[in-house]
Amino acid sequence: MILILASAVALISEPMVCDLTAQGRNIDQRGPTGFTVACPADHPDAAAIQAAAEASIAAMDLPLPRLRRQDGNPAPMVWAADQLTMQVTDGVWQPAPGQSLVQTRPYLPSRAVAQGAVHMHCALAFNPDARGVDEQPEVSCISNLSTQYVTRLQTAAMAYAASLWRFAPVGMSYCLDEQVEVTVVRIHRDTGRHEPTPPAPDPALLPNLCEAG
Repeated sequence: MILILASAVALISEPMVCDLTAQGRNIDQRGPTGFTVACPADHPDAAAIQAAAEASIAAMDLPLPRLRRQDGNPAPMVWAADQLTMQVTDGVWQPAPGQSLVQTRPYLPSRAVAQGAVHMHCALAFNPDARGVDEQPEVSCISNLSTQYVTRLQTAAMAYAASLWRFAPVGMSYCLDEQVEVTVVRIHRDTGRHEPTPPAPDPALLPNLCEAG
């Protein structure tokens, strides 16, 4: 993970870690409706930390929109964080930037698998807004089968999944560079055995989209 801040940050004190509890039903399929947060009560600034954490969580764009199927695959599964790191900058407590509190990962598109793709490595660049959302993150994907068709399918699947990520809102602009890897195992229809897996593409071939932008 590479985090590029839009402006310099000064006078950052020792961070504090708060516990998160995701709210809602079937969170791994629908995502959380929100979070409850519990910050350390024995800190001299306990009240300020708790209030800032709750305000940030309340500002997040949750619940997620209805997750949809893509290319014959199920809707992406959802992961929810269980911790939130708070830091004080020039006397003001806020979440540390770059914290994804909700993530989704795509399935490798079935039409790409039918073409022979078993690897999907993607670079992402997020610029979260005040709600913790980037509805159009930048995406670049590579595979063991680098055709325009496969690349287009994988990029679309990753772009949709990435648009559902939610970050802890902070009072600054930044760009977060991330990478996601998805691999599938092909099973021979007649024998039921795993087919040999072709070599994965080199992740070093992926660009840093924050630096590129």
